[in-house]
Amino acid sequence: MRFLGVMLAAIAALASPAMAQPWQPTRPIEIVVPFTAGSLADRNMRTVAPLLSAELGVPVAVQNIPGANGYNRIYRAAPDGQTIGYGDPVAQMALAIVQPQPFDVMRFTWLGHFSAGVQTMVASARGRVASLEALRGLRQPVRCGTFGGISTGAAQCALLGAQFGFPVAFVSVQGPPELVLAAVRGDVDIASLGPTLWRDHIAANAVRPLLSWSGQRDPRLPELPALNDINLANLSDVTVIRGVAAPPALPAAIRDRLIAALNAAMAKPEWEAFVTQARLERDWTFSASYPESLARAQALLQQNAATLRGAF
Repeated sequence: MRFLGVMLAAIAALASPAMAQPWQPTRPIEIVVPFTAGSLADRNMRTVAPLLSAELGVPVAVQNIPGANGYNRIYRAAPDGQTIGYGDPVAQMALAIVQPQPFDVMRFTWLGHFSAGVQTMVASARGRVASLEALRGLRQPVRCGTFGGISTGAAQCALLGAQFGFPVAFVSVQGPPELVLAAVRGDVDIASLGPTLWRDHIAANAVRPLLSWSGQRDPRLPELPALNDINLANLSDVTVIRGVAAPPALPAAIRDRLIAALNAAMAKPEWEAFVTQARLERDWTFSASYPESLARAQALLQQNAATLRGAF
């Protein structure tokens, strides 16, 4: 019996290093981007794809499948690490409140985000909104731009309307570039997107900056008030998330290997060059505990579900 015990211990000692080896993909990894080619989401993933390939040792290919079909492709994929994707969980949470979706956004395995983007709410210079304070108590519906059904910026419009006491009417466009044009033309009264999309139009006085949708002021627009300045810092969790998701029920070993590869990619000079050129936030985070941070945004949206349903 003692001899058998020694043999079993030896076998276990030999087996444990192999069992401890991190997961390694065996075939090319597909990154699904539920946005059009050329969008920021697309550029994010096409920049990170070769960096992940170098870390994981297999080809990594990006496929654009815009809209719910793209999210559903990630959601229905096998939880084997061979399919991951880009996503904005906050926008999908808001959309699910007003329109049933074929997937549960909180059941995705959220690995983290490239950034939780600060958004800038602007008013069209051709519209009737002259300032942030001018929105208070307006009785005629304020036209707010949206895309993809309900964008994160549209949810922000609805939340601000509830706080400032003005009704919101939504004008749908195809995507962010079209929303910028709609604001410049005066087709919408207000809209919320990343500040880099507005930069040239603010300089040309085509749009008026109203608010940085973040707790603190954005150093890119330091004179612009933030949510903290108007005592609404609790709304800052409802912002655009440039996230990375995998299918539900992804095994922990695969999740942790992907998280490690993403963190390694963020440290590479190629990523730093991309972030600098695109003028993006440097607040990336990838960790096993990341889904906990999304719970606050979901709770806030659920608290304002009646407002969102009424606006849409």
